[in-house]
Amino acid sequence: MGKQSDSLEGRKKRIRDVIELREPDRVPFAPKIGNYYARGYGISMYDAMKDIRNVAPGVMGFLDDYAPDLAWAPVMYPTDPPELMGSTYLKCPGPESGLKLDASFQIHDKCYLMDDEYPEFLHDPSHFFMTKVYPRKFAGLAGLSKISFNNPVEYALYIGLASFADPEVQSALQTLMRGGEAAAKWFGGLNQIVGAIAARGFPLGAAGAQTCPFDMFGDNIRGFMNTVNDIYDNPDELLAALEYMTPLCVEGAVASAKAANLEFMFIPLHAGIDAFMSPDNYRKFYWPGLKALIMALIDIGVTPYVFCEGAYNHRLDIIADVPKGKVIYMFEDVDLAEAKRIVGQTSCICGNVPTPLLAYGSRERVIEETKKVMDIGAPGGGFIMDCSIVLDEAKKENMDAWAETTWEIGKY
Repeated sequence: MGKQSDSLEGRKKRIRDVIELREPDRVPFAPKIGNYYARGYGISMYDAMKDIRNVAPGVMGFLDDYAPDLAWAPVMYPTDPPELMGSTYLKCPGPESGLKLDASFQIHDKCYLMDDEYPEFLHDPSHFFMTKVYPRKFAGLAGLSKISFNNPVEYALYIGLASFADPEVQSALQTLMRGGEAAAKWFGGLNQIVGAIAARGFPLGAAGAQTCPFDMFGDNIRGFMNTVNDIYDNPDELLAALEYMTPLCVEGAVASAKAANLEFMFIPLHAGIDAFMSPDNYRKFYWPGLKALIMALIDIGVTPYVFCEGAYNHRLDIIADVPKGKVIYMFEDVDLAEAKRIVGQTSCICGNVPTPLLAYGSRERVIEETKKVMDIGAPGGGFIMDCSIVLDEAKKENMDAWAETTWEIGKY
């Protein structure tokens, strides 16, 4: 295979050129990788999620095989922290969940803020997180529901302290400590792999991530479907919640980007697809928080790497309203010519090569689709070759054909 050979600076320049809407020497090849680091290299999902260091051979094997212009950190859920805390929403492969060792993790959409609890949440969100959301998400943290520090009267401190003598509260705190130790071990291993990627001369694409305020609220507190329905059922309460979530989201993203010295921040968009809200509702409920996040990252010199999940044909003019040459938009399912015409005027675009085609299609169809996408996206620059959704599975022959075709016809 005609694998490309480049230096770190060469890859960085190629990516910088397309972000700034210039033609590079060739179209960058930068697939967004999920479980493929494990499944593509004979590593079970159980082993990968049990100890992230187990997936290192798969990461290095992918770098050897495909020399991507941006390399994705192996971002997957760790098994031990959620299982130690008794997660009620996340199932990891292995004996505790009953999922097969090579199954993917499962995240269940659940509601942790009931219809009648909006006033309580809006009155004191931090207290609500501590005493309602986390005990509902983790059985081992049930005791946190008994903790209260929202009475500022000095003597009340001692009343509040008495709750820490409760065995259930003490058990919850011990559970948090065990979960914290497991998380620290996991992220220590992840940092080792990230360091090895950089040492091999590959710039990191997605080493940090943040959801936008709407998705942060929907994914983690209210529930995905409930939040979408609240656009119609509880619009005022939803807007008030988003007003609170926006600075929380922005401040968290900025702090983590600075702490890790990130060049890119991955922003997966979950609820913004065409099927879930009209363009008017997107402008009202979704875009303000997302744009605030995008602009805050740009302000500190970080490139937002925004993944438009699902069909995204009816809000292209909205998301194009960003500073020129500062954002990358990935698409799962879009009219690529329209995305190039509208969004491509201000932002680098990528994606739309069907990931299922890489997993289940023929080599010939992969070559045909790659050429089709290249013909639309590549002219004039501002385009990265990427798959539609995060890559979990693919045939080796299809991956080879995809990379080779990109390298062969992607020269300017």
